[in-house]
Amino acid sequence: MLIVTALIAVIASIAVPNLLSSKLVSNETAAIATMRAISSAQFQFQTSSIVDLNSDGGSEFGTLRELGGLDPVRGTGAPLAIGLLSKSAAITDLTGGVTLKGYRFRMFLPAADGSGVVATAANAAQFDPLLSQRYWTCVAWPLVQGKSGKRAFFINQQGMLLESRETDYDGSSTEPDAGAGLVGVASTSINADTLATRGLGADGNEWVMVQ
Repeated sequence: MLIVTALIAVIASIAVPNLLSSKLVSNETAAIATMRAISSAQFQFQTSSIVDLNSDGGSEFGTLRELGGLDPVRGTGAPLAIGLLSKSAAITDLTGGVTLKGYRFRMFLPAADGSGVVATAANAAQFDPLLSQRYWTCVAWPLVQGKSGKRAFFINQQGMLLESRETDYDGSSTEPDAGAGLVGVASTSINADTLATRGLGADGNEWVMVQ
């Protein structure tokens, strides 16, 4: 019996870490796919000229719930008939975040001073119509650092996905700022076009492009 028990313990010590590692990789892969889907949805939203609150002929980017067809589109009073983003990636909580497969996601649109505002209907009055034609960012980070994921992710209007492996971002206790993966601005600002593709981002962490 002691030998059997010892064998079970050895097998468990090998199997459990492998299972956790496999789940972590699966979560990170799903997070990458979700970030790219958000980028694609934003591109379609803007190029379809769906929102133009200042009537200057320039289309603005959307919130997650607008992209998913869950909220009325700003200035129209009606949601998209067909969502551009899956509803699972668009169902935000009261803080404007989405929890999906071990990761948290948050979208930002710019205020008049360039700072990132969490992109929810409640914050719509803070979005600057002109800057919202040019900028948006989205961040993703592990629900439980080291267990549900290790990498943090950042993407903006340029469509290039960045990752950082050095962060301690974890659930709701520590999360990336709106401009974490940018260069040349404060970490809370998103009105910049320079990405930290091979160096320190505005949050002080090293970011690289996801291959």
